[in-house]
Amino acid sequence: MRATGTAAGMAAATPLSGQATGATSGKATGPFLLTTWDFGPGANEDAWPILASGGSAIDAVEKAINYVELLPDEYYVGYGGVPNEVGETTLDATILWGPTHDWGGVGCLKRVKRAISVARKVMEETQHTLIVGDDATRFAARMGFTETSLTNLRSQKAWEDWAAKGESTDAFDPEPFDQDELPGHDTVGTIAVDAEGNLSVGCSTNGREFKIPGRVGDSPIPGAGAYGDQDVGGAVATGNGDVMMRFLPTYHVIELMRQGMPPQLACEAALKRITDRGYKFGGGLAAISMDGQYGGAKAGWEDVPFSYSVRDAGGNAKIPVA
Repeated sequence: MRATGTAAGMAAATPLSGQATGATSGKATGPFLLTTWDFGPGANEDAWPILASGGSAIDAVEKAINYVELLPDEYYVGYGGVPNEVGETTLDATILWGPTHDWGGVGCLKRVKRAISVARKVMEETQHTLIVGDDATRFAARMGFTETSLTNLRSQKAWEDWAAKGESTDAFDPEPFDQDELPGHDTVGTIAVDAEGNLSVGCSTNGREFKIPGRVGDSPIPGAGAYGDQDVGGAVATGNGDVMMRFLPTYHVIELMRQGMPPQLACEAALKRITDRGYKFGGGLAAISMDGQYGGAKAGWEDVPFSYSVRDAGGNAKIPVA
């Protein structure tokens, strides 16, 4: 399943409590929680008490992602994150409740910090799946969320330094068939299964640095930034969303898992479909099945240390994807 430009590791499944260093797949026992990137251990620990006390998977997913969205020094998720072309930070998020396959999402959300919580309101309070832009902000206010600036000193300085160069946004560059110069990307994705066997999946990001205003990435699109099926499991994505969303890679992963492919190989195969079309991009996938089998893969990030963390009653394990 390995393609040029795809770096993805494999290892035999092992119990979470005995996870070997360097392993990129394994097995958890439910209830369990998976969150991507270096903030995964902290997010999992913040949300784990919900699952440990018999709480709902969707509460755990929201809690884990809120943890990351509210980190003061996280540049790719939540407030104070990457600004767009005119210096404004906007947010994308989605959340799934597996038992009813109900989704809620927001795109280009402005001036509201907890995007995943607004996405949950879209799911629970409306028949809609996705609300975007200023209308998403108005919806959030209607649901009781407070409007506030998403800019901090770091994001303001980043935009001022970039604007001073007089450069155009790289969104106008040619498609990445020769090379992808976008920096690493820390979209947070979380998957949880609770003690009742209910699945929830979510993700949140502030997207691409210096993007064109109004741009919505892969994160709020079911099947792109995240996907799940109550009978199969969940998958989350991170990386160059403008490329990845064209292939619905998390949907692809779940359908391969439905056919019996292990999560590790399914993630590799979904990325291979993209690289086989000639794209040179950076991106990663992580997935976990309803029975706790998990795996991950990455493409184009030879020097980017992508990881995900899994938490169950045996503890938390951070799994680097080689």
